[in-house]
Amino acid sequence: MNKKDMNISPVNAVKDDLVTEQIKSILDARMEASAMDINVTTRNGVVELSGLVDVLAEKKYAGAVARSIDGVRKVENNITISMDSNITDKHIEKEVINRLNQTGDDSNLTSVGVKVNDGVVNLIGHVDTLKTAHTAMNLASQIRGVKDVVNNTNILNAEEYDDVSLHNRVRDQISASNLSSKDIDIEVKNNRVTLKGYVNNRRESELAKELTMGIEGVKKVHNRLRVRK
Repeated sequence: MNKKDMNISPVNAVKDDLVTEQIKSILDARMEASAMDINVTTRNGVVELSGLVDVLAEKKYAGAVARSIDGVRKVENNITISMDSNITDKHIEKEVINRLNQTGDDSNLTSVGVKVNDGVVNLIGHVDTLKTAHTAMNLASQIRGVKDVVNNTNILNAEEYDDVSLHNRVRDQISASNLSSKDIDIEVKNNRVTLKGYVNNRRESELAKELTMGIEGVKKVHNRLRVRK
């Protein structure tokens, strides 16, 4: 037994094992063969992910799964993305643009520009909402050879919305959903929204964030919602 393991109490060791098993189980079920090369270890609530995946989206997904598990205090995502030396920046740029243009759910994606440098995708141009920008980032991360995605898009007409009107629009959107709006506090400053308070589970937290990102004029969302114990 090494010194690090000696600092873990038997109770924490059991909790860590449960966390590891939960993460592995979800990854195996949802990522199937892609999860075979992902290693998961947990020590005192800190999860370390390592191994190899084909695309950035898989690395991000594994990290999101780990963060969603109760008892996880921190996630160290050290998963490596498999790189093919035959894939050039020009190839990646073409593939990302094709992916954005082929997505019929959001016609605004076609206005997003793409530049690639050493495998890092830079998204530029204008989008109607923050949600559209995040959709573009998610699509770009699914392309082989992409190491990272940087969002430098601008939100259209953001200056037309003041903080008070944005606060009201976020409140109305959340109230119209199944979320308990009375337990969610909304702060808006310079078109940047902070969500605080409590929700019943992580899915509700993600829903509140997603609804807020879809509102025109919102430039950024800080999600500080907590899950009730």
